[in-house]
Amino acid sequence: MNQAFVDASWNEGPDAEGRLVGVGGWGLVLIVPGQLPARFQGQLRAPDNNAAEVRAVLEAVRAAPVGEALTVHTDNEAVIASVGRGRGPEVLTVAAREVLEEVAARGVDLRVRYAPRTRRHMLTAHELANDARRGLGTPGLTAARSDVLIEQRAAGDEARVSLRRPGERVTAHVPLDVMSEVPPSAQALLAAVGLALPGEVLVVRRASRVAQALWHRPERALRAGAQATLQLARRAADENGVQVEFLDVG
Repeated sequence: MNQAFVDASWNEGPDAEGRLVGVGGWGLVLIVPGQLPARFQGQLRAPDNNAAEVRAVLEAVRAAPVGEALTVHTDNEAVIASVGRGRGPEVLTVAAREVLEEVAARGVDLRVRYAPRTRRHMLTAHELANDARRGLGTPGLTAARSDVLIEQRAAGDEARVSLRRPGERVTAHVPLDVMSEVPPSAQALLAAVGLALPGEVLVVRRASRVAQALWHRPERALRAGAQATLQLARRAADENGVQVEFLDVG
């Protein structure tokens, strides 16, 4: 089950012309089985905190895998009522409808649940939201360079991916599909690259020669399905400003 922990922050203050405006920030931690936790944040104009909270749910749906179930955890009862049950405050009707339209478009099976802010991932989402509202990038979220170590045993059905960025070190066990058209070593590399944050440089250690070659030249893949998967991953990385560097060969 994919899970997202979301929170928002909001404050009202004068703009450049002295008019009072509401500025909000949203943050979320997305957890997909077999992958490293991914963190996202953003700033927006919002009439109140509840609107910013609903935006966090919307972004969670957008970031989650298409066609899969997603449980969103929030400490905001108004969000649970409006998005989860369709009977929240009238001011949130339009925003909640936007979430449900995105859910339908992406084929996501959405559930919205309460979680106290004291939970670890909820605290992280809260910090992300506060930093976004203040216009600050959270340390470690947009780190310039991150080290990635890929460990894979010969003929194994699992790879271990260790990612270290400033203030964060995570290890994930990535299942490998031996029936896939994408070689196992390339699957492990794609799992690591898919967790990169926008603008991040991944310094990858122990990627195989095959994985490196296919990353640089997806058209070298022997099968069309593998080529398409690799090209899509490269395109997504390029669009997000993600760079991949290889230090050595495993």
